[in-house]
Amino acid sequence: MDREACKDETETTPAAVPLTQLRAGDRGRLHATRLVVNDREMLHALGLAERSPFRVCKAGDPWILQVRSTRIGMSFEVAHRILVIPDGSEP
Repeated sequence: MDREACKDETETTPAAVPLTQLRAGDRGRLHATRLVVNDREMLHALGLAERSPFRVCKAGDPWILQVRSTRIGMSFEVAHRILVIPDGSEP
């Protein structure tokens, strides 16, 4: 039997979306990237690792994220290759 067919269809998992779908003030967590290894390692060194919480400070080009007390700037092209789980917006 196919394992996918055995999953409980009532189970809800938030869908990952490109970072570029978020707006300034939105919060999320890193899910995955579609980046080359060097770019992925650089983001990890700056604090943006798997499941890292962040806040979007500026949407656009450049994108600016706050991860803990660090702000990270990136181009639209890089931001579009980052998949995140949105946590909602700031009040």
